[in-house]
Amino acid sequence: MAKKAEKAKSPAAFKVECAWDKIKNSELKLLETRCKDYLEFISRCKTERGTIEFAEKLINKAGFKPLAPLGQNKKLKPGSKVYFINKSRAMGLAVIGKRPVSEGFRFIAAHHDVPRIDIKAQPLYEKHGLALFKTHYYGGIKKFQWAAIPLSLHIFAIDRAGKNLSFVIGEKPGDPVFTITDIAPHIGKKIQYERKTADVLAGEELNIVVGNRPMPLSKDQTSETPNRVKNAVLEYFETNYHLTEEDIAWAEIRAVPALAASEVGFDRALIGAYGHDDRACVGAALAAITEMGIPEHTAAVMFYDKEEIGSAGPNGAQSMLTTDFLSMLTEATSGDSSFATIRTAIRATMVLSADTNAPIDPTFEGAYDPLNSGVVGKGVWITKHSGSAGKSGSSEADIEYLAYIRRLLSKENIPYQFGEMGKVDEGGGGTVAYLLANLNMNVVDISLPTLSLHSPFELISKIDYHYSVSAYKAFLQNSYL
Repeated sequence: MAKKAEKAKSPAAFKVECAWDKIKNSELKLLETRCKDYLEFISRCKTERGTIEFAEKLINKAGFKPLAPLGQNKKLKPGSKVYFINKSRAMGLAVIGKRPVSEGFRFIAAHHDVPRIDIKAQPLYEKHGLALFKTHYYGGIKKFQWAAIPLSLHIFAIDRAGKNLSFVIGEKPGDPVFTITDIAPHIGKKIQYERKTADVLAGEELNIVVGNRPMPLSKDQTSETPNRVKNAVLEYFETNYHLTEEDIAWAEIRAVPALAASEVGFDRALIGAYGHDDRACVGAALAAITEMGIPEHTAAVMFYDKEEIGSAGPNGAQSMLTTDFLSMLTEATSGDSSFATIRTAIRATMVLSADTNAPIDPTFEGAYDPLNSGVVGKGVWITKHSGSAGKSGSSEADIEYLAYIRRLLSKENIPYQFGEMGKVDEGGGGTVAYLLANLNMNVVDISLPTLSLHSPFELISKIDYHYSVSAYKAFLQNSYL
């Protein structure tokens, strides 16, 4: 009698699971604690300078001390916590590990600059009864999204006497806010509706309303006397902040959304805020390095500026900043600052480029390859390469390094997914990864899925943020060789 045919086995299928289904009930309290801390962080950190100030206060409470400058030969013990601030705009922090520097660092790179509206050097003018600021936008934005929303002003100035003046208008309850006007739909047909989307609001139309009430009339003036509203604004600055019109020209003034970070959805499972890209990864890295104990390898985190405009300048990833910081750490861990020792440490370093990425949006799914897109709520996102079109501007991770990251995530039971930013020839974007890879370090992008990327109100999932902290912490703390 013939044997009964055996049922063919199906090949093992790779399935990306919902991260909410994987989390244990015992871990939910930690998730909510991390997200509560992040809500405070993202609500208060709306500029680069403000982010550095907040982070410095946080890490000082956690026991971090300033890192000695290069050349002082101060060798630190395992468990020592140090930090370094570069020109008030970039920060590196580290926990010294048990293993020798020749085995490299575990390094997380994130950027803390965010698309915004900057005020021009000579911004203030009056027209048709309004005082306005002229502006220049920073980073890749859809300009029309910035009209008809409340804005706050973050001002940093140095007066003639060399005194630092820093203040914020529009963030506290009761503060006035500012805004950019948009034309009414009733009369916008010819002047605006025929424009392409990118030009619905032009860069020179991003003018911020800052006043309407004129200076009181003097004896020799009439209601037609020019610049009475402008002069009232200048008087306000001089009276309240001791700033002249020339001081304003020299000042650093940022306009950002005056919107509070909020839990989103009936289930409160999402967080909506301005600046998730990339301060969500900054917040997660801060949480990870302050939660961890003594690591195997020296654990380091760096927060860069200027990523949104190409990573240029002394605080961007194109500069010598990374090498400077790792050189200081090399000397602090080995007592040796020779070129050979520094290069050996850098060459053996493993890096996570921590940045946000645009997951598939159910409303605009035609822009994505559904099989190769990140999804909100499915955990950390492995981006094997960034760039666009034919992987232009990409840093593509080596398979050997990817295998290391796979061991890490699998051992720690951290949910993960894979994806690219949009369809080939349609999507694409860059991070600091390729700049760090240029230093001959292993680098891979670990992304945090973020909807409405680069808008004034972006969305992330609490579960993705929580597992980002867990992934960063495990990477910094342990060795998976």
